[in-house]
Amino acid sequence: MKTTPEADLKQMAAVAREMVDLVYQGFMENDIDYLNSVLNKERIVDDLEREITAKALELSKGLDKKERRALVLLTQSAQNIERIGDELRSLIERIEIKIAEKLFFSEIALKQYAEVFSTMRRSLEMAIEFINQGKPEILDSILENGLKIKELVERYRIEHIERVTQGICQPRAANMYFGMLDFTGNIARHCTNIARSYKRNDSKSI
Repeated sequence: MKTTPEADLKQMAAVAREMVDLVYQGFMENDIDYLNSVLNKERIVDDLEREITAKALELSKGLDKKERRALVLLTQSAQNIERIGDELRSLIERIEIKIAEKLFFSEIALKQYAEVFSTMRRSLEMAIEFINQGKPEILDSILENGLKIKELVERYRIEHIERVTQGICQPRAANMYFGMLDFTGNIARHCTNIARSYKRNDSKSI
């Protein structure tokens, strides 16, 4: 049975949520198997994004301007979710190095990263809620949470640099940690991009 782009996007979002949860489990448990399963799911996300784009191009023929714009927004959302998969792949690479080289993160670093990850996941959950339910009031909350995680990443980068200079953390581990902060923040940024696209569209409709 042929699915609609809307249904494909909802499936993409659900798979992305599964991927995020598996990455966190793999990180916390130092378990490569969780990370490998994420890479398998990334291929599903990539395939769905291509299907959505192809279907949108086909369906756009004969639609009016408003209907075409809705398809464009849907396609842009799919592209952002696909990029979330890319960020997760980069995050996995850092975690794999951490596991392979037995790199140590301090307790405070782990606590701060857990906060960043939880905040990012909040952005993803709200983006998924918007995709599934289309409630415009969710968009502002996504944007606000995006600013929050940006501030957290910047603050915790600075604090981690201080720990490195004090000899609390290893420089090699710090490089992995900085990458993990950045990629996690980027996932939230793609959620913010989805919200911004729909907010801009709403402002043009007024």
